[in-house]
Order: sequence, then C-alpha cells, then structure tokens
Amino acid sequence: MSMAALGFIGKWMEELKIPYMLMEWTGQPPDPYFVGEYTEVESQTREEDGFQETSFLLTGFTKKSWTELEKLKEKIEKNITQTAIMDDGSVVAVFYLNAFPVRTGDADLKKLQINLQIKEWRN
Repeated sequence: MSMAALGFIGKWMEELKIPYMLMEWTGQPPDPYFVGEYTEVESQTREEDGFQETSFLLTGFTKKSWTELEKLKEKIEKNITQTAIMDDGSVVAVFYLNAFPVRTGDADLKKLQINLQIKEWRN
C-alpha cells in the first residue's frame, strides 16, 4: 500500500470528522475513535501494470453505545470516495465491503470492524 493511499484514507477520515490513526492510537484516545490496518494482496502483475490490491480494516472503538459506532459506519459507507487521482499520478479506488461487531470481553468497550478494499494503479 502506497503512502499516497494511506494519506488518502487519513485525509478522508479527517474530512468526515472521524478520529482516526494508522495501526494504533497514540496518546489518550477520544471516544469514539478508529484505527486502520492493512494487508496487501499478492499481485502477479504489479511489475507490469502497477496494480496493487489491499484489504483495509477500519476498527472503531467506543465506551458509549453501539449506536455511536453504527452511525459512524453509516457515515463511512455513504461518503466513501470511489476513486481519486493522487498528486503522484497514481489512482486509488476504495470500496466498502462489509462490517461486523467484535466482542471485546469488556462490557463497557464496544468494537466494530469495517472492511474496505483498496485498489491502486501506480506509475
């Protein structure tokens, strides 16, 4: 996953006014907040056409109600930008796949995972 695509996700979450950091929250987290992590899918043609596919996980946490996370999930799903051309000329396409609640073992902490698919074409 390129720095351009990571920056795109960060900027997008900022525009949606959803607290977000990559991999882990550093410092005292707001409530609610999201962290992102990714797994690159092996590409047989990356050297030829610059294509890279990535599974991106947005994980939301709150000590408030489940409704808080569901509202943010809906906001993410409705406002997802399908494609963008980056400053370096690469193209990023983001797709919403699905979401599901995750048990934490802590009755006060709610957790929701949102799965996105990111496709990139780099020069």
